[in-house]
Amino acid sequence: MVFEFLALISGLYYLKKDSSKQIKLWVAFLGFICFLEIFASYSVIGYFSEYKYFSFIKDSPFRRNNWIYNFYDIVNPIITCIFFIYYLKNQKFKKAMKVVLVVFFFSSIYFQFIKNSFFENSSVVVISGTFLIMAILFQFFYEILKSDHILKLKAYLPMYIAVGVFVFNLATTPLSIFSDYFNVSNGNVLFVKLQVYILLISNLFMYSCFTVGFLVCSKKKKYS
Repeated sequence: MVFEFLALISGLYYLKKDSSKQIKLWVAFLGFICFLEIFASYSVIGYFSEYKYFSFIKDSPFRRNNWIYNFYDIVNPIITCIFFIYYLKNQKFKKAMKVVLVVFFFSSIYFQFIKNSFFENSSVVVISGTFLIMAILFQFFYEILKSDHILKLKAYLPMYIAVGVFVFNLATTPLSIFSDYFNVSNGNVLFVKLQVYILLISNLFMYSCFTVGFLVCSKKKKYS
C-alpha cells in the first residue's frame, strides 16, 4: 500500500507541471487504487483481530476481499488503454481499440457478475484485460521506435508508466489465473508463498516506475 501512495503523491506533485486530461485521469486512477487498498484492508483487520473488528463478516462470503479486486480487473484495462490512446498516432487502431473497450466492459460485467460468482475472480476477465493492455502497449512501443521520442525517453512520462505496467502484467497474470485452483486450503502453500513474493516485487517495481517517472519528468522540460 505504501508504494501506491508514494506514486499517488508524486503524481499529484507532477500535476503542477502537466495538468492535461490524460495525466489527471492517471492520477485519479492511482487515487482509485489507493481507495481500493484501504477498503480491502477490512478483511485483514478482521482476520488478525480474530474478528473483534468487522465481526459481521466472519462467517460470510465477505470474509475474503477478492470481490473488491474484481472491480479493479474491469477498470484497470479500460483506464490503462484510454490513457495510452491519448499518445497513439494510428487513428484506425485507436478507433478499433475504443470499440473493443466497450465490448470488454459489457462482456466483463456478464462474465464477472452474472455467469461467475460475485466473490470469485473470472479468468476470462483477467486474460482478456491483460490482452488489451498488452496490445495497446505493443502499439505504443512500436510507435515510440518510429518517433523522435526514443531520443528523449528519460523525459517522457508515458514510457515509465508503460514499462511498469508491462512488467507487472507479464509477471502477475498467470498467478491471477491459477490463484483459485492453488491455495492454502488445497495444500498449495508453496504456490501461495510464490504468489505473495511475485505480487510484492511486481507492485514495488511498477509503482516505483510511476514514482520515478513523475519525479524525474517534473524536473525536465515537458516533451509531448
